[in-house]
Amino acid sequence: MTLTAHGWWGTDMERTRPNLKTYGYMTYEAAIGLQTNPNDSSAYAQRFGYPMFNFGFSLARMENFKFIDQTKLPNLYSLYGSFERSLLRRKHISLGYLLDFGVTYNPDKYDPVNNPGNNWLSSPVMAYFGAGAFIKFHIGKRWEIGADAMFRHYSNGRLTLPNEALNALGGGIFARYRISDYDYKDYLGKPRLKADYKRGMQYMIVLGGGVHTCMAEWNAKVETEKDPAQKSKIKLKAHPKFSISLDAMYRYSLRYASGISLDVFYSSNMKELEASDRIVYGDEEVDKSPGYSPISIGIALVHEVYWHNFAVHVAVGAYPYRHKGVNGEAAKELGDRERGWHYEKAGLRYYFPKLGDTFLGFAIKSHSIKAEYLEFSVGVRI
Repeated sequence: MTLTAHGWWGTDMERTRPNLKTYGYMTYEAAIGLQTNPNDSSAYAQRFGYPMFNFGFSLARMENFKFIDQTKLPNLYSLYGSFERSLLRRKHISLGYLLDFGVTYNPDKYDPVNNPGNNWLSSPVMAYFGAGAFIKFHIGKRWEIGADAMFRHYSNGRLTLPNEALNALGGGIFARYRISDYDYKDYLGKPRLKADYKRGMQYMIVLGGGVHTCMAEWNAKVETEKDPAQKSKIKLKAHPKFSISLDAMYRYSLRYASGISLDVFYSSNMKELEASDRIVYGDEEVDKSPGYSPISIGIALVHEVYWHNFAVHVAVGAYPYRHKGVNGEAAKELGDRERGWHYEKAGLRYYFPKLGDTFLGFAIKSHSIKAEYLEFSVGVRI
């Protein structure tokens, strides 16, 4: 078991907010870690190089951002889990990567009257994701010090708007204390346990669903509020979304499987989307658009990384068929990225071998790292 203290400084990646004067903020973290080891580890732990699992709390000082107006951001409080893996080990030094997944509490959501500039963070509960690389130095048998560089993302998964979210890049330093002695040379050997898994093709049928608030409807709401006579014309609400996916992947190692997916997505808000586009872009732009179809079809490259019955599932895809009205530069200028030709999905699955390899999962579907919706899924591996 380990105890870690971490200080991290990040900066807003996009820098597109006109009222922002300074771009950096601090995050302070404390975590308890569990180190897998050669004496009691599984084949998974050996092939991942005896990773660490950390469970921590972080305070992100969003109050550090300074604005040219009266805008204020609240501090964010997160609980997270972290997977930390060394790719290169030597006696006194390690290099590797880490992944964070967590949930964030936002104590001061968007207020259109008292704090209209806080359009980044609009809901009390948000998702947190981090990914980065680290270097650490082993000092004796109980201490480590190190540094990392990370990408961090806070978002509500488009459960409500506004949700500009925050994408940050930065770096930090950390100190770690081990409860018991740690002899690093024990971790340098080759895996000894057999990799027991079923090699070959595997097929999945996946049903997914979630809710989504539409960026076009938000833009129409902003537009109509300029005219008191139309102020109540647009009512922002969450719309159901559904999907069905057929995955074909080849599992070529204990840890990895890769393949392709056919995705069919259903959106329930086409009438609202068209009405919003007519307000924002005008009838001429809408009439010459490809139209509004609730069905979209995507083809994606998919990859899964396994740890026992857990899997990290990622997909990068493109739409051979998708008609979502007005597209192009006009939509991009208003921050409406979800009408592009490509998409991403990233999430977790848990397989139940005793239930015929059925699984439950969740993922964030996004376009150019802007969330579209948080999808919950159930499926079966054939």
